Amino acid sequence: MSKSAKTLTVPSGILSAMDRICLWIRTGSGPQIGFGHLRRTMVLARFLNDCCLPLFLVDPADSWSRKQLADQGAAFVCERLASVWSHLPEPKAILLDTRETEGLFDFVGEAKKRHLTVFSIHDLGLNPLPSDIAIDGSIAPDISGFPNPRTVFYTGPDYMVLDPVYRLLHPKGKCIGDRMRTVFVNLGGGNSGSFYRKILDGLALWNRGIEVLAVAGFSGWENESFSRKNRPSLNVQWISEHIGAHCFRADLAITAGGIAAYEALCTGTPLMALSYDRYQDATIRALADAGACAHLGPGENLSASDLPGILERFESDHVGRRTFSLNGRKIVDGRGVERVAGIFRKSMGARANGSLMEDAG
Repeated sequence: MSKSAKTLTVPSGILSAMDRICLWIRTGSGPQIGFGHLRRTMVLARFLNDCCLPLFLVDPADSWSRKQLADQGAAFVCERLASVWSHLPEPKAILLDTRETEGLFDFVGEAKKRHLTVFSIHDLGLNPLPSDIAIDGSIAPDISGFPNPRTVFYTGPDYMVLDPVYRLLHPKGKCIGDRMRTVFVNLGGGNSGSFYRKILDGLALWNRGIEVLAVAGFSGWENESFSRKNRPSLNVQWISEHIGAHCFRADLAITAGGIAAYEALCTGTPLMALSYDRYQDATIRALADAGACAHLGPGENLSASDLPGILERFESDHVGRRTFSLNGRKIVDGRGVERVAGIFRKSMGARANGSLMEDAG
C-alpha cells in the first residue's frame, strides 16, 4: 500500500505508525452544520488512542475540519471517499458522523464487502445508514428509518459524547443564587450572528450590567464593535477556551438545541434554549417536558424586546432554576464518551476474534 505524503496530511512521526491505523472516521463541519459532529469524533478519537490510531477522512472542500484537525495534531486525509481504499491500509472499523451523506452508502457498501464493522453516530435519527452499530445520544432518538434490520442501537443521553471536562464538572456543587450576574451564551457553530444580535440586544434591554460569556461561531462577527454597539450596559467576553468552566460558573446558559445544550445541562447551569430548525425544536421540547430547560421557541421568531420580561421571571423563580439545574444533571452525566468508547473497543475486539458482538455495551 502506498502512503504518499501527497495523499496523507499527518503530524510528524505518524507515517511510521500507519500500520497501527484501525479506525477511519468520516465527519465534517462548517457554517451550515456547525462544529458538533467534528468535536465529538475528535473527543472519541482521543479516548481510543490507546487501542488504535484513528484517521479522519475529510472532504477536500471541508477547510473548517482540516484546520481544526491540523491544530490538534490529528491524522487525516483529504480525498473523496471512493479513492481512499486504494491508498490506505484497510482499517478494522469505520465511524461515520456527518450530515453530508454524499457517497456514504457506496462507502458503507464497500466496507461491508470487506467485512468491516461500521459505526454511525446520529442526532434524533437523522441520516440513517445501514451501519452495524448506531449511536444516538439525543433525548428524542428515532430508530425507525434505519435500513439494516440487524443494526444494534445505543440510544439516549447516556451515549451523548461530550468533552471529558464535563464528566469532571458534573459532580461539582452548583450554586444557584438569587440573582443572575453572569450569562453564558453558546448558539452553536453555524450562522448564528442574527440570533446573537437578538440575545445581546435583549440582555442589554434588561439593563442589569451583567457579564456575558459568548462562544463565537463561524461568521466573523464576534468583535468589539458587534459586542458594544448600542449595548454599553453589557460586558461581553468572546471565549474560545475553557468553555466548560465558563459555562459552569455562569448563572444562566442560553444555547441552541445542539450539543451546547447538553453541555449546559451537565454543568447544572439553568438553561434557556432556542431552536434553529424543527429537529432542534424537538430536542428542546423534550428537555422542557423533562423539566430541564426553558424553551424560547424558534430563534427566527424570538424578539429581543421579549427577553427582559422572560429573564426577569426566570431570575425571580429561584426554585424553578434550581429544579432545572438538578433535572439537567439527571439527564446528562458527561460519561457518554466512556460508554461509547467501550462499545468501540469491545466491538473491534470481537471482530478481530472473528465475530461481531451482538451486545457490546
